[in-house]
Amino acid sequence: MDPELRDAFERLTSDLRAEVQSGDAELRDALGQLATDLRAEIRSGDAELRDALGQLAVDLRGEIRAGDAETRAYVNSSAAELRAHLEAATTDMRRHFDVVGEALRGDIRSLAGLMAISDERVGPLSSVSRSR
Repeated sequence: MDPELRDAFERLTSDLRAEVQSGDAELRDALGQLATDLRAEIRSGDAELRDALGQLAVDLRGEIRAGDAETRAYVNSSAAELRAHLEAATTDMRRHFDVVGEALRGDIRSLAGLMAISDERVGPLSSVSRSR
């Protein structure tokens, strides 16, 4: 390679390195300033965000307390309806089992009467056969 061309490339390389290095310092300063600005912005946003979250928490607590009264009223109403339904069902079941019980008593009385009639007809033989 030609010595003059080589010198020109070396000067160009040297100039470019100097430009890059001076640009690095400027870039570092700009990035440092940007980082400082962003930190300050984030800190101011933190305070605003905390205030907003605090207000939201207060609002939510109020809504929850208001909902508590509604929920209690709904549960009490539902419990009353359920009690009434259960009482009605209990009354119906008692009535049904009273009817079934009376029918069973009648069947048992009929069976006892038929057994008494059977014992009268068979007479003494049934007592002998029972003892065996």
